[in-house]
Amino acid sequence: MTTKETTLANGLRIITADIADARSLTTNIVIGTGSRYEDFAVNGGVSHFLEHLLFKGSKKYPTAEDIAVAVDAVGGYNNAYTSEDITSFYIKVPAMHGELALDILTDMMRNPLMDPAEVDRERGVIVEEMNVYRDDPARYVGIMIPALMFPNNPLGKDIIGSEKVINSVSTDVISAYQKHHYQPRNMVIAVAGKVDHAAVVRQVEAALGDLVGRKRETVQTVGDELSTDLAVTQAKPTAQAHFIVAARSYPYNHPDDRAAKVMAAILGRGMSSRLFMNVRERQGLAYTVYSEINNYIDTGIFQAYAGVNLDKIEQALTSVLHELAVIREQDVTKAELAKAKMQLRAGLEMSLESNNAVADRIGSQLVLTGQVKPVDQVIAEIEAVTIADVRRVAVDLLKPAHLRFSIIAPEPEAAAEHFKSIVTKGQ
Repeated sequence: MTTKETTLANGLRIITADIADARSLTTNIVIGTGSRYEDFAVNGGVSHFLEHLLFKGSKKYPTAEDIAVAVDAVGGYNNAYTSEDITSFYIKVPAMHGELALDILTDMMRNPLMDPAEVDRERGVIVEEMNVYRDDPARYVGIMIPALMFPNNPLGKDIIGSEKVINSVSTDVISAYQKHHYQPRNMVIAVAGKVDHAAVVRQVEAALGDLVGRKRETVQTVGDELSTDLAVTQAKPTAQAHFIVAARSYPYNHPDDRAAKVMAAILGRGMSSRLFMNVRERQGLAYTVYSEINNYIDTGIFQAYAGVNLDKIEQALTSVLHELAVIREQDVTKAELAKAKMQLRAGLEMSLESNNAVADRIGSQLVLTGQVKPVDQVIAEIEAVTIADVRRVAVDLLKPAHLRFSIIAPEPEAAAEHFKSIVTKGQ
């Protein structure tokens, strides 16, 4: 895989990854804005709203149907997503139609129609998407936890926003937000697959080269404080209890992030992880149990999730907290360390077989950190993690005082009190 970068005079960055023997390509436009750039009460959810609206029509492709037909006609597909830090749009097509994919996406960025009738129609779609999340407790319990981890910060708010804002925010406000953030210095064009870098640069220069680049907006950084509330609950007539135990973690490219991810893998990645073996296999308390780490530009979050039998919530929670205590207090084994490293390395290397994942990786990294870390460097950082490193980050991140808890269950309060009693006793 050969990676090339070009920065246009207006600050727009273009990065391509030419993948040998590929017969398709993915074109990705990543914008450095997401929910943490919003004021939740005023325009919360507008980044995600825009993700929907830009597929509703542009100057060259005036309707959602025009865009869909253009992509479908060449056997491609398109999608987008919004996170706290970025918004990403992509189209995957056979390589011979790469020019079309880039033409559609650049026209969406430059010339969105923002038809007020389409905006109003999409309000209902967004509200129904909210309802889908609310009806999925395994997902919604994860939406509840950031408020405890990042209080008084947009990072603690729901990406999708609130019904009040979605139903009332004006087309003019949405358009102003788009024009402010969708500007050259805050965008990256990433193409991966069978790609000609020079041809992409020429096409992007013609489509977006005359746009005016401005200084990128900075975000409200996360302070050190956690919520004084240790737990958040939602009573819901579910067949399972769904809970998360969470802690702050490290930002992108932090020196200890690889060790933290190794720790999380040992705890809850795969069917031989500690959480899976203890909570599911030995005790039969859960069907799904895992742990993971997500990074942001200035912080991160560790989460251990379990969906458990309603009669065994406290037993399962005790078991999860026990595993967090053990990894703080005892060294992991050499075998566990080696397995976790291989899991992380294999996950990265296998993802490189998908040009979707490659385009997302290089585009997102360039927007978020200003550079793309070579895969071999990432692997070297994973391999350099030691047993002592894992213990050190576990002690740093998983102190009882740093833990917070979210749960959805028919009667969640007892579990919340159980969590509080364990972590306050351990402080």
